[in-house]
Amino acid sequence: MPELILVVFRVVAEALAYANPFAWAQGRRRQQRLRRLARGETALVPRDVRDARLTGGQCKNGHLAVGPHPAAWQEKGRGRQTLGPWPPLLPVSADESSVAFRSKSGDTEIRLHPDEAPSVLRALGQTGR
Repeated sequence: MPELILVVFRVVAEALAYANPFAWAQGRRRQQRLRRLARGETALVPRDVRDARLTGGQCKNGHLAVGPHPAAWQEKGRGRQTLGPWPPLLPVSADESSVAFRSKSGDTEIRLHPDEAPSVLRALGQTGR
């Protein structure tokens, strides 16, 4: 009987690992943000940003407010800061969950989900470079 319980427990654990409800929920929230951006509405895009003037040169987790207004950065627990002009950003690394863009000087870096990158880069004035 204890062996049967262990087998059932393992099957359930493997099924949960395969289903990955956390990734499913993240994907659903990302799709909602993409729909809002497609309608021209504001969306809060969770991102990691490193910038000398916004984050003191440290990598910080927060949200970029992207939409019909000027883009803004909101670090957790702080108010929004309107973003000024960003230096040209170049892609430096990519995988299935993020694409990293960095300035030539290395002072500014942003990590984006590949699906959200075009909208965020447009909001940061990074088109046509």
